Amino acid sequence: MQNATLKIEGMDGEACADQIAQLLGATSGVSEVSVSLRDSQASMRIDDTLTSPHLLTRSLALAGYTAYSQVAEPAPAVGGCCGGCCGG
Repeated sequence: MQNATLKIEGMDGEACADQIAQLLGATSGVSEVSVSLRDSQASMRIDDTLTSPHLLTRSLALAGYTAYSQVAEPAPAVGGCCGGCCGG
């Protein structure tokens, strides 16, 4: 199980947030769904052997919502030097 967060565009009321929560919660491998209208996002736990953020965004697209997975950017290397110009 892993945590997943989807940014969702097109939610314009609690009814939309409820519909998204129901759609995601009914998906095999998804549990602990929380949808925030204010933050325009859904957070959940997923079993990555049964589903993926990509499949969830496709399901939401079929329901009329644009969604994308929020992936953290890797931290920059300490010093920020590749070693090519300063020999580091």
